[in-house]
Parts: sequence; C-alpha cells; structure tokens
Amino acid sequence: MKQNAYAIKDAKTNTYGVPFFTHNDGTAERSFTQAANDPNTTINQFPQDYALYRVGEFDDESGEIKPEKPVFISNAPITKSATEVATESIEKHL
Repeated sequence: MKQNAYAIKDAKTNTYGVPFFTHNDGTAERSFTQAANDPNTTINQFPQDYALYRVGEFDDESGEIKPEKPVFISNAPITKSATEVATESIEKHL
C-alpha cells in the first residue's frame, strides 16, 4: 500500500521535522491539527511557526520512498489559550 510522507516545517529554524506517513492530505492535516491543539506540544505554544507539507510517497510493499518537492498543505491552526477561553466564559455569564 502506498502512503504519503508528510513533514512539519519550523519557520524559525527553516527546517523540516522527521516525516510521518498517512493515507492522504486530510488525515495528515487531522494529525497536525491534533498536535496543534495539544497544550503539551511546541506547535501549540508557537503555532505561527509551523506548517504542514507533503514531501513524498512510501510504498510499504516495495520499501521505496519517492520524494517530491514539498507541497504546502496548511498552517498550524491558532487556538485560543486557556486564559482566553476562561475570560470569554466569565464575560458570557456576567
């Protein structure tokens, strides 16, 4: 089965992270969004610095990796901080 290879680019270091493999752009973006929403990740703390790219294809039957010029998929979503969420909740109930 063929899967796409994806990497997250850090704008501050201008480098790509270790690739991960999944079926398509949608599932890669879902994983990236999940990481961006996890307060324990650097992506969550500095979302403006990160973007997701498709960088190739992996065939698990032949073991071949076919690189491609990086294709931009999405920027990390910028989520509200816990403080912002709490403040909005308080203001809503005043």
